[in-house]
Amino acid sequence: MDKRRDDRVKKKLPVRFYFEGNAFLSFTGDLSRRGIFIQTPHPFPTRRGINIEIEGKGRRVFLAGFIVWSKDDAGETSQILPSGMGVQLLNYQKDEYQALVGD
Repeated sequence: MDKRRDDRVKKKLPVRFYFEGNAFLSFTGDLSRRGIFIQTPHPFPTRRGINIEIEGKGRRVFLAGFIVWSKDDAGETSQILPSGMGVQLLNYQKDEYQALVGD
């Protein structure tokens, strides 16, 4: 059973995320009104805070959230669900972010 309240939109946008003082570059896999899937070969542990910077529509959107799930392929190949982490956003109400989800 899917617990999501919002539909997901597949979008590959550049994303920079900050975790424990370090910056990482990757791409989004999909977006929803309240969350983001970040594709990364090295996802971080759940229930941890994360800061995110997404580039889209010629501007940067800064967001804060927490990791609700993570999946590490650990050498496995998966075409259905690539490695990465699902992030629930705390400040998803930002107009700039909702504009990215809406197109």
